[in-house]
Amino acid sequence: MTTTVALLALAATLVVLAPRALGAGWADRSPRLAVGAWQAASVSVLVSVVLAGLALLVPAGVVADGLASILDACAATIAAVYGSPGQLTAVLVGVLLSGGVLLRLGWVAVRSRLRDRRERRRLRGGLLVGARREQSLGAVVLESDHAAAFCLPGRRRAVVVTTAALRLLSADELSAVLAHERAHLRGRHHLAVGAARILDRAFPGVPLFSRSRAETERLVELLADDAAARQVNRVEVASALVTLAGMRAPAAALAAAQGAGALRVTRLLRPAAPLGAAQRMAAVTAAVLVVTGPVALAAWPLLSAVSSGLCVLPGSGWV
Repeated sequence: MTTTVALLALAATLVVLAPRALGAGWADRSPRLAVGAWQAASVSVLVSVVLAGLALLVPAGVVADGLASILDACAATIAAVYGSPGQLTAVLVGVLLSGGVLLRLGWVAVRSRLRDRRERRRLRGGLLVGARREQSLGAVVLESDHAAAFCLPGRRRAVVVTTAALRLLSADELSAVLAHERAHLRGRHHLAVGAARILDRAFPGVPLFSRSRAETERLVELLADDAAARQVNRVEVASALVTLAGMRAPAAALAAAQGAGALRVTRLLRPAAPLGAAQRMAAVTAAVLVVTGPVALAAWPLLSAVSSGLCVLPGSGWV
């Protein structure tokens, strides 16, 4: 029970504190690291809850004064726990926390993947019918009066640009847009965005997951902006965003100017200094600790029991 409480407390702490820590200004200075940090916090909360349920279902052993006499072995401990009628509530809670969370997550993940595949198939079979592949651009050109540029990830990934966008964008702006979209495909940004969306859909009442979704969608755009700015002048990248501002892309796509606003343009025109090596190392260390923390908490009772001699792992000769 102590382990379960500790794991749930860790999850609650992350739900409250992680958005504040990750929403600070440093995230825009290192969007790749920030995306990883949001993913680490989300995974830690999920793992903490699942392990909390498993800790109720499969107690590893308790080491404390006064209990040594009844802890002859792990099997005896487990039998004593499940032989007590008072443990029924704990077992039900454990099933709900571990099994319920995993089933809900799996169900939403499968539905989301099928929906995304249908959407991409619909786009290729409908919207992109009649579009032409322009080898010189490395993109598919779509006849449309609306200026837009986006990419479709997946097996048949493609960068799509409309004829209206080609008319409005200068040569350098077009290069910036194409570099932006290729960065999305090369970095497989749709995977990070998709994972964040699945968690938000599966558990819509958790603020951390909804914030993680919004921030991940925003941060991958900053990542693509930075990639484009390494190939084309930052001013041209910012100008392209302004030209395409207000465009809307299909849900299954990642678009260059989707959500483009003053902050993205300002960031390009007035780039902040990147994080220093010490700051990056501290952030990476914190992310690793956040992910490994729940596992360490869950494993601690078992390690304590093994080290005390009250519980011996399989293969050691006795239980």
